[in-house]
Formats: sequence, structure tokens, C-alpha cells
Amino acid sequence: MSLTILGPERPEGVLPGVLKKHDVTGPLALVSAGWRYDEARDEPLRAAVPNEVRNLRLYDRFRVIEHEAPDLISRYTAKQDAIRLVKQRYRMRVQTGLASATALFAEHGDITCRWFLQAIRHLQETDELFLAEARALHDRFELEARPGDHPLVRKEREAIREELSGCAALLVAGGHVGVLRNRCFFFDLGPVLNHRPLYAWSAGAMLMTERVLLYHDRTAYGPGTAEFLDHGFGLLRNTVFLPHARERLDLENIRNLTVLAHRLAPRRVIALENGAVYEGGSYSGTAGAAFALHLDGSTHAAGA
Repeated sequence: MSLTILGPERPEGVLPGVLKKHDVTGPLALVSAGWRYDEARDEPLRAAVPNEVRNLRLYDRFRVIEHEAPDLISRYTAKQDAIRLVKQRYRMRVQTGLASATALFAEHGDITCRWFLQAIRHLQETDELFLAEARALHDRFELEARPGDHPLVRKEREAIREELSGCAALLVAGGHVGVLRNRCFFFDLGPVLNHRPLYAWSAGAMLMTERVLLYHDRTAYGPGTAEFLDHGFGLLRNTVFLPHARERLDLENIRNLTVLAHRLAPRRVIALENGAVYEGGSYSGTAGAAFALHLDGSTHAAGA
């Protein structure tokens, strides 16, 4: 499998140059479901690359199924409601766990403190519990509702695979990562991701890892609580991506960054800014566009 990860493609996209470097000349399949109602507004991409772009329209396809298969969608909605309930409990536990770990580190600033490390382990156990419960709900839906057996879903999945078969590469764009994840998994995109060169950026990059972290220190209501959204496709292991990190993270708050890095360990925490490129096991692109968060809260340029 050929996987290339990019940072956010705005304000200046690097995708056209990367495709040219890789000599990708055939049609490009595009997943832009994270743009939701703007899914079809892919004119900037079409103008930037010489290739034919075939938008797979996962968001629109799902809207058709919502209208034509209400019984299936009712079971899907029930599953999503159950995950939201689990997430409410998860969020409560994470908030108290973060407060404890942060206070213990603030007291002495010692990352070897046994009490601090125990608080981190409790946070990690909470994350694992949520992810396990979310996976169990997904699995139960697949087992009981069997969406792949529904004629309309099967028809759409086959049409997606047919369209992909004639493409030289697959592009997975950014946008709303939760919507992007749900549509990609509903249409069972995972098994076909490694059949051709794959390029993913922003939210699409997050989805290629084992698990997707939501984070934002600069919301309208103050610092948010970092929490896992769900499992990703796991094509890139032991890595957590943070697109738009300079905008969304308070990189001056070493205390919070230290807690975050320990919580996510042993996975590498990589911030992706516009101009970042990961290919062949190492990061390149614009200087400083990809940087790693270390256990002491410091950041350094991402390497191999």
C-alpha cells in the first residue's frame, strides 16, 4: 500500500505537486463526505490538478438510503444514539481524570511521580473503555442489522467499488471528521483503501490512524476536553494526528501538553500544518509543518 499523509490543504495545497512527483496521471477518486452539504463543491481541486476527479459522493449516497431505507436507518440511528450516551459518560470520567492528572503534575512538575503516572493510567483506561464500548456497538449493529445485505446498500457499495476500479489513486479530504468517519465505515471503504495509492489530508489523515482524537483549546467556551471520537482505519499505527495544531492547541501550555503526550503514549503525537507531507516513513514538505509532541511537553520537527 502507498499511503501519503498531508497537512491541511489550505491556504495553499501541496497535493498537486505531490501527485506530479509520484507521476499519478489517471483519474482520481475523491471522498469529501466531511464537507457534508458542500460535498460536491470540489471545483478548487478539479482546477488544481490535471487529472479527472471522480467524487464518490458518500454523503449524498447516504442521504438516499436515509430516504429509501427508513427501517435500516432507524437501527443505525439507534446505534449512534447509544454511542452518544456512552460518550456522555466517557466525557464525565475524562474531565475528572484530566483534572486529577493536571493537578498532580502542576504540584511538582515531575513526570516520574508515581501518583501522576497512576492518574495517566486511569485516563488511558477510560479511553480504552470508551473505544471498546463503541466498537461493541458498531459490531452489534453489523451483526444484527446486516447493512451490507440490504439491496440498496449493496448496490451503492458495488457502485463505489466499480468507480474506484478505474481510478489511479484515492483522495480522502478533510472536513467534519465524525461525518467523514461514519460515511466511510457505513460504505465499508476499509477493504479497498490499500488497492491503489492513497492520499489523505486533515480529517482524512486522522481517519487513517488507529483512533481519532478530538481536541481544541480555543473554543468559544474556553479550552475543550480532548477525547477520542472512535476507531479509525488503522493503516498507520502507533500515531495520533493533530491537524491545525497551532490554531487549536495552546502550545505555550507545557503542563497540558505534557499530560496529553503521556496520555497518548506510546503513540507518536504528530501535529500537521499546511505544507506537511508524510510518505515512505518520514516527514517532509514545508519546514516546521509537521512536528512531534514529546513527553516533556516540548515540540520538535517530526522525523522518520
